[in-house]
Amino acid sequence: MLKILGSILVLACSAGLGAAGSLDLKRHCMELRLLKQAVYMLRGEIRYSKAPLPEAFEALAKRIPAPFSDFFSHLAEELSRPGGKNLDVLWREEIDRSLKQSSLRKEEKEKLGHMGEGLGYLDLEMQLSTIELYLEQLEEDIALSQEEIRTKQKLYQSLGVAGGIFLVILLV
Repeated sequence: MLKILGSILVLACSAGLGAAGSLDLKRHCMELRLLKQAVYMLRGEIRYSKAPLPEAFEALAKRIPAPFSDFFSHLAEELSRPGGKNLDVLWREEIDRSLKQSSLRKEEKEKLGHMGEGLGYLDLEMQLSTIELYLEQLEEDIALSQEEIRTKQKLYQSLGVAGGIFLVILLV
């Protein structure tokens, strides 16, 4: 009886690990889409309302969920302080600090960092061009993420169950 119960627990845990792996893939894609939405909103704030960046970041922070709301909120606070750091330095620091727990990968954070380098000191058209370039890169990242979900989601779930069955057979 104990062997059966232990076998069921091992199988359930391994299936849960496979499901957790597939949920991480979905979370990553969702965060990329949320970032895309935030960047579109930033582009609108810069293009149409011509708001200064601290005001644009504050408006964004109120309209999008975490972790990006924290990111833009801290940027707005830091930029509003007198004698503060440059935007590109603050942008990189906030990526490291606020987006540490996000599921964005290192290369995606690097691309986001490069976009921040083009904000604040360039003229309006160059800022918008920088944002447009980043949006194109983000579209590619989202497409890759969706493809990864299609190919790896079933794989993770199957490997979780198969690994559980292997462990049960090995232990029994």
